[in-house]
Amino acid sequence: MPRLPPAPELQWSEDFTSLRATAFDDIYFSKDGGLAEADAVFLAGTGLPERWQNRDRFALCELGFGTGLNILALWRAWKKTRLPHAQLHISSIESFPLARDDAARVLRAFPGVSELAEQLLARWPVRAYAPQRLWFPEDGLSLTLLTGDAETVLGGLTGAFDAWFLDGFAPARNPGMWSPALFEHIARLSAPGARAATFTVAGDVRRGLEAVGFTAEKKPGFAKKRERLEATWPVEALPQPRGIYPFVAINPKRVAVLGAGIAGASVAQALTRRGIEVVVLEAARGLGAGASGNPAGLVMPRLDRAGALSEVYLASYLHAVAAYEAMGVLEACGVEQRARDGGEDALADLLDDPPLPADWFSRLPSGAALHARAGMVRPQAAIKRMLEGATLITESPVQRLDREGEGWIVRALDGRALLKADAVVLACGAALTQFEPAAFLPIALSSGQIEWGEGAPPTHALTHGSYVAPFDGGVLFGATFDKTPAPPADARARNLSALRDLAPDVAANVDEASLHSRASERATTPDRAPIAGLLPDAPAWLAQYADLAHGRAVTTSQAPPAHSGVYVIGGLGARGLTLAPLLGEVIASEMCNEPGLLSQLARDAIHPARFLHRALKRR
Repeated sequence: MPRLPPAPELQWSEDFTSLRATAFDDIYFSKDGGLAEADAVFLAGTGLPERWQNRDRFALCELGFGTGLNILALWRAWKKTRLPHAQLHISSIESFPLARDDAARVLRAFPGVSELAEQLLARWPVRAYAPQRLWFPEDGLSLTLLTGDAETVLGGLTGAFDAWFLDGFAPARNPGMWSPALFEHIARLSAPGARAATFTVAGDVRRGLEAVGFTAEKKPGFAKKRERLEATWPVEALPQPRGIYPFVAINPKRVAVLGAGIAGASVAQALTRRGIEVVVLEAARGLGAGASGNPAGLVMPRLDRAGALSEVYLASYLHAVAAYEAMGVLEACGVEQRARDGGEDALADLLDDPPLPADWFSRLPSGAALHARAGMVRPQAAIKRMLEGATLITESPVQRLDREGEGWIVRALDGRALLKADAVVLACGAALTQFEPAAFLPIALSSGQIEWGEGAPPTHALTHGSYVAPFDGGVLFGATFDKTPAPPADARARNLSALRDLAPDVAANVDEASLHSRASERATTPDRAPIAGLLPDAPAWLAQYADLAHGRAVTTSQAPPAHSGVYVIGGLGARGLTLAPLLGEVIASEMCNEPGLLSQLARDAIHPARFLHRALKRR
């Protein structure tokens, strides 16, 4: 399968008021009025807006994002009727993503949602196989776009949805969108009392919904369509188990974040966006004691061919670019990626089958890849923006966490209680494993030194193991990767040597007398993947799943043991600026029991419990 999602083949009417997908020989919306159809079929069919009244949170999943028109109708109703603090979480799936310009042409015909359409079009998702979450915090609304085959995407989703918009092309033309397996996933992901609505009353659709437990009923249709379908999930339905990796939603009112680097700040921003009180405790006197104290760092993607981590890295890159652009802290100079020794075939494969559209990723005449939207971020500027709305307390090292009731007491080195919180996030980098419950995490430290100073800057950043980038009219380059800190002069000499290999013309113009150096510790993991999630209770977890060590299936129905309310984000290595914004969103979303952002496979690949799982497998 190509890495880039297919673009739809479109057929426009002569007056550009009607749009047809030629592959399915079906229209995107009714000629009789797309907005009115969305209101009559989908909102009324799922009991909206009445059902979200007096609700703090409401979650909806749409199959068939298309032009975004249903979402705009939903958004319009939400703005008119929501409680001031309430949040609406929408997940929408699309197999053939529409280009922004085509969507804009369609949406011009609907002045009733023009202002909302402008906001959506300004954030239009990138055509890529990666989940993308768009937040509109002023309206308490998040929209997660998921690209791919609906059955496959739903198979990886987690969460519980209160409503479903089933808006794929007609079943006779697009049977894959209405398969029995797809209905089973819908049932698994439905909250008690969930409602589903669709324009079709095809027998296979009605019987498919009823076969998995929905009660389906025909209703009068919209315009020339005689009937439509509404379906209801039982109120008494029980949630499905989530596997062996711990997950406990706590819906906190107050969260303590330990660490004010880019990881902690990303979590703080995601939580404050949800109206949660956040207190950030930093052991150092000011911001930037760790790697986040570097004057600038690269944001660029790691683009793997396949595997659960490929989703994590691609989604992180898209999320980071969007987040830093919104904060005005991304200097999108572009990054030229050259093949590392032995990596020529992988880069050639990437260039021949790119996972991003041409305005994001292209081939240079030299055979290198250009990431046009990548660039430099100044961590301090980003952290300050992310901490807006949170309380920052510096010079506050933490010794331990004590459970008290349903919350946690955060204690200082002398045993004093610093504060009580419903949840705690360990985002303290190299100090992560000083907390006894997290001591099982295999965190390794490495030292990295960078240099910056005067010199003729390259037109864009270059990377080939080491990197160089334009910075403050000069250059910034590095970085070393040492298991133990090296003498600064030795590290600088190696950085200069690497620069001469990477970009001799740039190296020749560097004023060595003007150079500044900074070394910091990076926290990494054996599998080079980050850690993000609820902290498992290691001894209890190992005991509960001991059968895994003997190759036996797990039969217990008990929840995976965990330190409820204690979360970890760490092991980001040299990719902290790229990974942190998405991982902060993942942790905040799970705390609040929102539908999953990453697929379950991707989520498991970065969960802290993976190390316990592997330890048992090796026994």
